Amino acid sequence: MIVRTYRRRSKNDEGKQQFSLDVQGAGCREFLARIGLADHAVVEYVDDGKTGDDFHSRVGLRQLLAEAAPGDVIVCRDQSRLGRDAIEVTLVVRDLVRDRGCRLFYYVTGQEVQFANAIDQATTFIQGTGHQMELEAIRSRTREALRSRVRSGRIAGGRCYGYRLERKRDEVGRSYTIAVVDPEQAAVVRRIYDDYLAERGLKQIAHSLNAEGVPPPSAGRRGTGSWAPTCIRAMLLNPRYRGLYVHGKLKKVRRNGNVLRVKADPSEIITTDLPEWRIVEDEVWFAVQARFTTRGPSERQGKPPPKFALTGIARCGTCGGTIGASWTRNGTRRVRGYGCIRHKERGRAVCPVGVHQPMEEVEGALLDYVQEHVLTPDTLETVVRTIRGQIATQMPRADADVRGLEDELKVVRAEQKRLARAVAMADDVPELVTELQHRSARMRTLQAQIEAARRTPGEISALVDQVESAAVAKLQDLREALTQPAQLRQVLRTLFPDGLRLTPVQAGRRHIWRIQGAANLRELVGPWSRTCGDPKGT
Repeated sequence: MIVRTYRRRSKNDEGKQQFSLDVQGAGCREFLARIGLADHAVVEYVDDGKTGDDFHSRVGLRQLLAEAAPGDVIVCRDQSRLGRDAIEVTLVVRDLVRDRGCRLFYYVTGQEVQFANAIDQATTFIQGTGHQMELEAIRSRTREALRSRVRSGRIAGGRCYGYRLERKRDEVGRSYTIAVVDPEQAAVVRRIYDDYLAERGLKQIAHSLNAEGVPPPSAGRRGTGSWAPTCIRAMLLNPRYRGLYVHGKLKKVRRNGNVLRVKADPSEIITTDLPEWRIVEDEVWFAVQARFTTRGPSERQGKPPPKFALTGIARCGTCGGTIGASWTRNGTRRVRGYGCIRHKERGRAVCPVGVHQPMEEVEGALLDYVQEHVLTPDTLETVVRTIRGQIATQMPRADADVRGLEDELKVVRAEQKRLARAVAMADDVPELVTELQHRSARMRTLQAQIEAARRTPGEISALVDQVESAAVAKLQDLREALTQPAQLRQVLRTLFPDGLRLTPVQAGRRHIWRIQGAANLRELVGPWSRTCGDPKGT
């Protein structure tokens, strides 16, 4: 028996002392002392800052569900700590109590949770419904409070470049946050708008700001500490700079356990006019929007899926940015080449590598190396030799080994029969069912080992020949796929799952890319095992 405790605190619980992790930990320890388990070692599981209807990203709960075993004692504050989704929490309790055979206690009530019949199940579900309704009410109140702040000109979200946040207090002493124009950042915003109207592109503006060392907006862990064309675009389309606060364009929904942001219905969007926020005049803002409209859909739509062999696979070895395609010159010809996207979009101040080597050179050098050094008969022989060794080591080497396997199989088969009778008499006791499943799995393993041990040398040789034939065919398929432009990208992604790194090197008077990467032959090895394995998996 193992004693396990589970604690959870969500963001909505901030300021509520009864839900703090320390209070929950003390409550679990006091309860264990009352039931005489104070001296037992305790395995603790914690989820901090996780909502009650999140059953996917809660690492603590998922680990508890993976490790709980029959007879374990599990303690938590109450059912709301396990979750606030009526259906999901009912399934969790059923899994722990009925299916696993654990003992679940809520220390607030001091009672053990029962899940033996329909009444117990209904009770758990009804309690879960109440907790779910409470969560929905909290979110509704939070949403209305945020919308009320917006209507009164207060901040309901995070920071925005061009403004600084200040804390104020109302007449009853409650604190709130307002945005105030930051003169230095506002000057940068006006410059961006003026540059765009002066026919400068998004990349040109980003290059200039990075080259001059202008501090960029802070994006936390997501940021790179530099200006990007996407950032410039978002600022040019933001109505806040003309003194219009738009709130609620996106809303969060939970689908398949994941939180997604979707467009809100127009009736849910709040627009508040705040002249004190104005940084650019209306005529400037609308002129920028008109230029976006006339420049076509390329700047307004998302990027198309990659269509070149190395885009999305290769990264710049200097700055870590992605390698993409751009036009360059090869003698007198204008051709596609591979270059660092971060250098292209953000300028030399962010990444100094300006190499743009023609695609045909980069891809040709990579494919030649793969053909000559990776997908070769020598590599194939090395892998097949390894498989031969694995087969040899897994085969029992003496009749005594086979007899030992057969004796163990008899013992396990007898235990299986006794457990089957016990389950029939005890009406599906979880612990007995689990043990029965373990015996059945062990029997299948022993039968496969015995069958493998009885193979003749000729059968083993035929098996190895089958492995080698399948590998040769797969090797030839991959070599042919490398010559097909439509399949090249997928083959390279399969061979180099960790990607490739391109670093600049001097070659005469030119700078070219040096390609580094680790080829993974899993794609070659994987199909062999499926091809040569018999239906029983021996």
